[in-house]
Amino acid sequence: MTDRHFPVHPNLRQLKNQAKELLREVRRGDPAARADLQQHHPERPQPIDVSLVDAQLVLARSYGLQSWPRLVLACQVIDAICHNHVDELRALMVRHPRLISEPARGTASCNWGAPMSYAANLGRREIIAMMRELGASDLGHALDRACLQGELDAARQLHAMGARPARDALMGPAESLSPEGMAFLLDIGAE
Repeated sequence: MTDRHFPVHPNLRQLKNQAKELLREVRRGDPAARADLQQHHPERPQPIDVSLVDAQLVLARSYGLQSWPRLVLACQVIDAICHNHVDELRALMVRHPRLISEPARGTASCNWGAPMSYAANLGRREIIAMMRELGASDLGHALDRACLQGELDAARQLHAMGARPARDALMGPAESLSPEGMAFLLDIGAE
């Protein structure tokens, strides 16, 4: 049985192909694919009855997402952030307001955080501002992520919005060897 690691920047086309391949493997009798089906499908259908929709659900759940539509949303959100498509991301957030505070990758194990924090990782300042306008409140985590990645302009922006360093904020830049991030955190009062 495999549990997969959802990529930091997933490719939806590749994931669609993965679901099709999983379906083929289930129908061929592959033991690992059938184990995935049994572990991740709530209804545990017989392999002969498995459809592409079932394979997509199994794949999404094996990545730690609740459903295929949530996996698609995660891909769209991340793609918009990575390509700095502010208007596209705003439309997604307006259509699905819960996404403002959910992990961008849709998985609880994602330390990149909600969309504003994810954008801070990449220094996407316009997206950070837009997310704040829409009510994003993960300022502290976003600040930590910006410093971890050495995105100091984003860190300054977040600090100006009211973000304060977490108690253990220096650990991130220390681990990622970001002396600029560490210096910034010390300058703004990190312990």
